[in-house]
Amino acid sequence: MIAQLAQYLYKTVKLACKNVLSNVREYACFFAAVFIIQVFFTSLSMVLFNNDKTEWTRVCEEYSYHAVLYDLNETQKVMLENGRDTGLIVSGNDDVYDIVRMVEHYDFFDDTYSYDMYFNYKGSTDDQIAKSRDRFDTRLIKDIYKMNDTDQHPTLKHSPRLTFSSSNMGYNRAFYAIATVLVAVLSVFLLVMLYNIRINHYKFIYGIYMTFGADFGKLFETAFFEMFVISVITYLPAVGASTLISYLIIHLHGLPYYFSFPAAALTALYALIVLLISVSLPMRTVASRPPMTLLVSQDNSNLVSSPRRSLNIFGTKFPFQYEVFSTWRFRKYNLRLLVSAVLFTSLFICGLFLSEFTGVMLSEEKPQFTVDLSPTNITYDDFMRDELYAIDGVTFVSKSNTTHAVSEVSHMRVNAESTLPNSNFVVPGKDADKMYRMSSDVEYRTLDADVAAELEARGYDYDGDLYSPLRDDRYIVLSDSIMNTRRLDLKVGDTVDFATLVRFTQAIDSGVYGKALLRQQLESAEFDYHEFTVGAVIHDMPSILLPVYFSENAYKEVTGNDVNYFNLEIYVDNSLDVVETTRIEDELRQWAVDYGGAKVTNTHANHRRTVDDDKQFDKIFTLVASLLLTISPMIWFFSQALYYIKRENEFTILESLGARGSDIRKLYIFGGIFMGTLAFLFCIILGYALSYGLYLILNIEVPYWTQTWVRFAFHMPWYAITLSIIMSVSCGFLSAYLPYKLNARKKSRTLAVDTLSGNSE
Repeated sequence: MIAQLAQYLYKTVKLACKNVLSNVREYACFFAAVFIIQVFFTSLSMVLFNNDKTEWTRVCEEYSYHAVLYDLNETQKVMLENGRDTGLIVSGNDDVYDIVRMVEHYDFFDDTYSYDMYFNYKGSTDDQIAKSRDRFDTRLIKDIYKMNDTDQHPTLKHSPRLTFSSSNMGYNRAFYAIATVLVAVLSVFLLVMLYNIRINHYKFIYGIYMTFGADFGKLFETAFFEMFVISVITYLPAVGASTLISYLIIHLHGLPYYFSFPAAALTALYALIVLLISVSLPMRTVASRPPMTLLVSQDNSNLVSSPRRSLNIFGTKFPFQYEVFSTWRFRKYNLRLLVSAVLFTSLFICGLFLSEFTGVMLSEEKPQFTVDLSPTNITYDDFMRDELYAIDGVTFVSKSNTTHAVSEVSHMRVNAESTLPNSNFVVPGKDADKMYRMSSDVEYRTLDADVAAELEARGYDYDGDLYSPLRDDRYIVLSDSIMNTRRLDLKVGDTVDFATLVRFTQAIDSGVYGKALLRQQLESAEFDYHEFTVGAVIHDMPSILLPVYFSENAYKEVTGNDVNYFNLEIYVDNSLDVVETTRIEDELRQWAVDYGGAKVTNTHANHRRTVDDDKQFDKIFTLVASLLLTISPMIWFFSQALYYIKRENEFTILESLGARGSDIRKLYIFGGIFMGTLAFLFCIILGYALSYGLYLILNIEVPYWTQTWVRFAFHMPWYAITLSIIMSVSCGFLSAYLPYKLNARKKSRTLAVDTLSGNSE
């Protein structure tokens, strides 16, 4: 059995090699396509493999510990230092943890100390570390609380250094899997397009094969092994090119490069799967058609006898009118060619759009620390602000006081003409109120001089005066967007009403939410409305809800709540290293102790920014976009070359009927001009449609699911659209004109040979 299989493979591969190598020019586009597909996947795999290595290195630099216990008291600290009577002993004196670092905090008012203890679990392997962690974590709470002489309960947090393999690596692998699927879809689409072009121009030959008994199995076998031979030939060059590309991406960023043998090996498997799918789809379509339909479709040219209506081809508009008619007659072919070729230039635009979006995400300032003052019941004031800004390295402190309208059974009411068609606002049920639109997707915020200055410093695009609520309580500042999408057309000086609940007239369904809940509230409750004047409208503020800024008095009027700035975001210098950032955290935690135990959380924003920058996603998207752009001319020239070869008989007939050589040349030129013009239009339309669809996903859907609200203004990179248009138009024209030059050269050579033969006779 094995011997028969080996003999079958030997004969089949040998025949495929003979077919491919003897028709290299015919398979040139497939060589290029398979090479690009392999470079696609291998480069992506190499870069992501290096990203894992780099991220682990960064994690080890940022987190020198496996876990940390916050807010230990003296007894707990001594117990963990000595390990006595805790049950945390593995054998003998071999405990399961090492203390890496200890930070002491002194509470002046209580004259007590608290401690933050950083430690590592012992073990030289992941399994041993996991066992130490299990022993420590499962006994920790019980033992510490049992021996505790106060009500102070410490907080245990694990660092990414401990959870990297399960969380970070899992995320990276998920990204790799998604990227692989997307690249595979593009790869299959490319090969299917090329095979469909080939089948379209060789239907007669496939019809002959099927007439003599070839079925799907035989057609698939021949096509697959030919593609397999091509993939074997291009494999090593593709791996070499991918290694060079990934090395440049990683090394030029100043990072060490690691060659991944598994990634190189996976390329062969990936190519095999892509080829199986890509060949089976068009071959299945061909095999399902009766052979006669393939045979009669041989007339794929514009022979004079073919048109269903007569045409005075040698009239005053012969070349132009004739070629216009030809373009219309082959409209299905032209449409498929335009869509498939221009699609890849549009994807090139999307790739560069993604690259720019990644750059915007990396440049977005994010807080390094957050502070929750609510446990202390002390609101943030000017004295606190001065203390925080006095910490070396702190660049900005942002405060917030917010209330969701839904939580207060409240909503915003605006005039109907102030809402946009896609506003998604609720239309009141009462006829008398049809002039209004309501929404509870609103977040009430307070505004003082610091908040107004922060809004101004962030560089938002706005109309009006951000400080107007400070001068008059009846003025507000608000955004015009919900979920990063403009919903309102408000202008400075317009009025907006905000509802406060008076009473419920009937019960409402507790299981509804959103617009349905607001409709029930409007039908089942009485509201008082407070009118405010728009002092400023912010146009590009990122948010999931529509933010409205009131003066402190107006905020109390609408919500009934006191103004308390309990939530702070603290930004630090991005250039600080781990040591300096750790120092700031220690100072902040001591500051929190001084104010009665405020909660400080390290978001590790600088670390995440460094890791994301190291991953080079912007360069990956640029690489993918560049490879996609190279596919477009491949489709243009492969398809048009076969198309004009099929039309050579048509042009010969035209010459025999009196057409001059210049007329035939004009047919090629007009064909190129028509395709270039259509390519220009398709490039703009398709490029805009795909880019805007991607923009909606990145600006609305991705932030909604990741809760990372960054506003990205839609635009098409001018250099991307310019290069795409140049590529599409030039390929549209040259893919028609170059076949003319090749055909003319072939005719001149034939004429020269015939002349020499005549002279010799």
